[in-house]
Amino acid sequence: MGIFDVAFLVSVLTIAAPVLLAATGELVSQRAGVMNVGLEGIMLAGAFSAYAAMTVTESLLIGFLGGITGGLVGAVLMGALVIEAKVDQIVAGIAIGVLGYGVTAFLDQRLLPEPHTFEPLERLAIPGLSAIPVLGDVVFRQDLFLYATLLIVAGTAFALYRTTWGINLAAVGETPVAADAAGVSVRGVRWAAVLVSGAMAGAAGAYVSVGDVGVFREDMTGGRGYLAIAAVLFGMWRLRGVVLAVTIFACTDAVQLRLQSIDAIPREVWLVAALLLVPVVVRALASVRSVRGGPLHAALRPGPAGGVLIVLLLAVFAVRPPDMSLPASLWLAMPYVLALVALAAAGASRHQAPSALTIPYVRSEA
Repeated sequence: MGIFDVAFLVSVLTIAAPVLLAATGELVSQRAGVMNVGLEGIMLAGAFSAYAAMTVTESLLIGFLGGITGGLVGAVLMGALVIEAKVDQIVAGIAIGVLGYGVTAFLDQRLLPEPHTFEPLERLAIPGLSAIPVLGDVVFRQDLFLYATLLIVAGTAFALYRTTWGINLAAVGETPVAADAAGVSVRGVRWAAVLVSGAMAGAAGAYVSVGDVGVFREDMTGGRGYLAIAAVLFGMWRLRGVVLAVTIFACTDAVQLRLQSIDAIPREVWLVAALLLVPVVVRALASVRSVRGGPLHAALRPGPAGGVLIVLLLAVFAVRPPDMSLPASLWLAMPYVLALVALAAAGASRHQAPSALTIPYVRSEA
């Protein structure tokens, strides 16, 4: 299996869990019309709050409750700015992100100068299922946070698509004037959505600090909040799209972690890259197939032709891999480069975003 072994798959799930939880909360917020750009700062607040609570009580449960509380504090600040004061959501989110970084670094240095380390969450083996080859080690030998995240995502899916609250949430994000006329509290729904986003981001930050690493470090979320926002945009504001986007980001991050310790890029990486590009090239060919000249003419157009050449080159590298290596700093940038691509793709499909996203709602005078 090369680098794509059981350890790789376990790493993917560990990386994906906090991002997926934060992205699910962000999806709820954005469907209500509030883009919580401060998610990174809120995750940092959750990470530090969990670490501080764990340091005082040495209770993992209280640590996670502290992380959720820290996330809620950041969400309350975000809600006060964008819902009550009608501040621009992007500006407010950036300010909260910077504030979260600065405050957590300051409090860590002043209040807890001596680092404390904790045992990470214990991995639980589900009897019987954990004995299944490969699947047992990957899925059924995980910590409680992963299972809780899956339950929360499933519950969120049910709430979004099968409940009156989910219908009201979508109505507030699409046509707040009509929702208000129907008796739905736009202010109340948006507050609830922002608080849900903050609680989930705080729990995700708590997992990063006390659940996975067992210590708090400055800026330890490492851009996971921004990846969660990108996942919502790349997923086109649909939960299944968010899950797919987070999976792609987590796989990319897990790959870069493995490649940092390898001298040359292995053939399976080239092969997977070629296979991932095939659907993109096929879609590009299909989009220009109606142009006069048919499929052959479409394949000769600059965009599709370049894609075909790249796929062929990657396929050749998969057969005869070159003796090529890249600096570790470039591997570290892979998930964020992919996030930029996701944001560019989301910009092309902006019409699928909630109509009132980032637009403050001012109730009519009537």
